[in-house]
Amino acid sequence: MSEKTKKILVVSSYAPPSIGGPQMLYNLLKDFPADSYSVLTSYYNIDDISAAKGTWLAGEYVFYDNPKGSKEARKAEAGMADKKRGLSGKVQKLKLIMKRISFVRVLAGMPVILAQVFAIVRSGRKAVKKFQSEIILGISDYGPAVLGSYVLHKITGRPLYLFMFDLYKGNFFPFPGGLLATLFEKKIFKSARLIIVNNEGTRNFYQKFYGEEISKKIVIVHNSIFPETYQSPARAAKKNSPPYTILFTGRVNWPQLGAIKNLVEAVNGMDDVIFKLYSPMPKEHINNIGIFESKKVQFSFAPPQDMPKVQSEADILFLPLSWRTQSQAIIDTATPGKLTDYLIAGKPMLVHAPASSFLVKYATENNFASVVAEENIESLRQAIRKLISDEKFARELVDNAQVTFERNHDANKSAAIFRKIFSL
Repeated sequence: MSEKTKKILVVSSYAPPSIGGPQMLYNLLKDFPADSYSVLTSYYNIDDISAAKGTWLAGEYVFYDNPKGSKEARKAEAGMADKKRGLSGKVQKLKLIMKRISFVRVLAGMPVILAQVFAIVRSGRKAVKKFQSEIILGISDYGPAVLGSYVLHKITGRPLYLFMFDLYKGNFFPFPGGLLATLFEKKIFKSARLIIVNNEGTRNFYQKFYGEEISKKIVIVHNSIFPETYQSPARAAKKNSPPYTILFTGRVNWPQLGAIKNLVEAVNGMDDVIFKLYSPMPKEHINNIGIFESKKVQFSFAPPQDMPKVQSEADILFLPLSWRTQSQAIIDTATPGKLTDYLIAGKPMLVHAPASSFLVKYATENNFASVVAEENIESLRQAIRKLISDEKFARELVDNAQVTFERNHDANKSAAIFRKIFSL
């Protein structure tokens, strides 16, 4: 990287090496000089497998919920036996309990969210001074990072930039996250110097909601990965015999849950198809939300660096968004991070999501996936059968996915756009 950049304090509740959005952030920052940015994040939100096996950014990490923690300490802790792993596992279990029990969520939500905001501001002030940060980059999460970045901006006078991987207001947050988003989003957006979003659907949503005043601040940086990561693994050959495998990789939360259950029902009625779910979430959590292992449904997990190989071994890559969820706005504007992986993976994609979603519109316009935009199990089965039996159709989708990736999702191009935003 030749051009110099302003020093950035990245504020995010989730950061690399965690999977999902943090991986997109990693791809954008990996070639920045290590002293040009620092990361203010949660020590305990980085799961053990990612901490031990994932790839950390080269820049300095500051943990607002464990100020004495370090990258090295988190790696070492993650490498210990389960019973010695410290708070991370307990925190994850507590969060899952809060999600399942509404009374607990409401009772515990206020002090948990506000305590995180205060911790972000407290640690952030020290980080701005220590690293001489010139810009505060707040990353959308379940509330604390966006609000904490805003308060930090007000206190320090540093310009506020936002990166909205998902919507803030209108999302489904633990109490009082949704209330705080409703109260503060417009103020935060007005204070921001620039707002980065990852697709045209989100930009159009904000343009319609806030008008030109906010729209003119928006820059699109698509979710992206480096194609080289998918060029090195050997691609598995297309199977000529069953069982055929449908694969989903990633977290299972309310946006995906209903559509995944539809797929499970569809697969249970097909003798020659199985569903593999690769997720870092505890099996207990997946069971509690109504998905169970069987001969037709298999659970597993692999670190991000193994995903190219895992995805190449599937026959169909499944990308779900659900109907009748807690936030239709999220469903309609989301571009799941795993879409980027799927586009370059070399296997046909099956999108199962509402017709109103940007994902369905994007897939249809670019013809890179078989799309089932209705909650119809038989339609799902027909789409699966066509992807398995019609090699010409599947090949066309894969080729179009490659073209779409090269146009919008190559991290070499996205990183250049991102660098330009922060260049001196």
